[in-house]
Amino acid sequence: MDVLLIGILATAFVFFFATSLILIHNRRHFLGLAGLNTGTILPAPELSGKNLSNPDWVSILIPARNEESNLPKLLNSLGKQNWPRLDIHILDDQSEDSTREIAEEFRDDIKSRMRDNPLSDIHVTVHSSLERPEGWLGKNWACHQLAGHARGNIFIFLDADTWLAPDAISLIMDGVHGFELDFATVWPHQVMESLLEKTVVSSVYATVAAYLPTRYSYRAPVWIPFRNLRQKVKPMFASACGQCMIFNKDTYREIGGHKSVKDKVVEDVMLAKMVVRNGSAMRMFHGTDRLWCRMYRNPSEIFNGFRKNFFAGFNYSMPSFFLAWLLHFIVYVLPAFVLIAALAGIPEGNTQPVITALSAVVVLTALIQRLWVAKFLKWPLSAGFLYLLGILWFHMLAFVVIYDLLSKSGATWKGRPV
Repeated sequence: MDVLLIGILATAFVFFFATSLILIHNRRHFLGLAGLNTGTILPAPELSGKNLSNPDWVSILIPARNEESNLPKLLNSLGKQNWPRLDIHILDDQSEDSTREIAEEFRDDIKSRMRDNPLSDIHVTVHSSLERPEGWLGKNWACHQLAGHARGNIFIFLDADTWLAPDAISLIMDGVHGFELDFATVWPHQVMESLLEKTVVSSVYATVAAYLPTRYSYRAPVWIPFRNLRQKVKPMFASACGQCMIFNKDTYREIGGHKSVKDKVVEDVMLAKMVVRNGSAMRMFHGTDRLWCRMYRNPSEIFNGFRKNFFAGFNYSMPSFFLAWLLHFIVYVLPAFVLIAALAGIPEGNTQPVITALSAVVVLTALIQRLWVAKFLKWPLSAGFLYLLGILWFHMLAFVVIYDLLSKSGATWKGRPV
């Protein structure tokens, strides 16, 4: 039994060694928007093809359902952007609050400001959602409608709970032109105020930094033999954050847009993989200091928000879901309990020093990783110390999701079944 336990702890150590290498890799290649204006990452504008005298029209596309508490902050930040050509579309998705009134007030304010500022050209249009056809999820249908209204060369889909620094759109466009991208996504800086937000939301976004080598989304791993195999594997590393996705208009249409993922809960990830399979160029950025989001504000929102996405994140595969649960139990939960037991003198015997040392190393490495991620993404350090509670919270959620599957009772979001 002790030999088996030592083997499990050794496996956990190997896991954290590998993910530490990914963290080091991402520290260099997971670029932040704020760093794109330093002049050391991107080529000069004239070399990147960016036409400073005739900048692109950028369409900002915002689906909004019952967003009266979030929308003002986003719209206020869009009104301060230094990009000169913005085509902003807000779709009121059958809201039951003052979402539409807020959007229309912003539209009228921009019209008034444009009369006094001929150097900027910002158009704002407020739309009402059509009835959702059968087979479509709400957000995907809203985004599909927005894309049909867009007139820009670049589409930027933004969730209503995001907000931007005044130069954020310009920096996004620097990245699009400098890297000659067809698609990009920005993982916003997650604003976490409550203890539960720091515990749960940080756990989700830490997986991007520690599990996903972001470089491979735009450059296939050279350690995989054969070029054809590398290209087939490359989409596995593609991911996206639906809170901020940027498309070249033609690329969006080539892959079928949101219509191609009309019934997918994790439509953002599916779209990114389709972009890579299409042979188009993509990159992922983080939005620290330039793009922010506060996903959820209370325990009910946190629970229901992740409940609707959790199983979908594993492509509805029960074997994948179970293996991920088992892996996280082995590498995070079990070593912590073993360390507590070992420090209490359980088990006794010749292997106790080895078990104590191994479990301590694993737990310490996990903690250091989360503190590193918190420092890298400028989160509160308390989010790093709370990592184990976050893992346990998702273990609890896993049982809820399994119950949903067995009882065929799906999750709901904003009054709609998912």
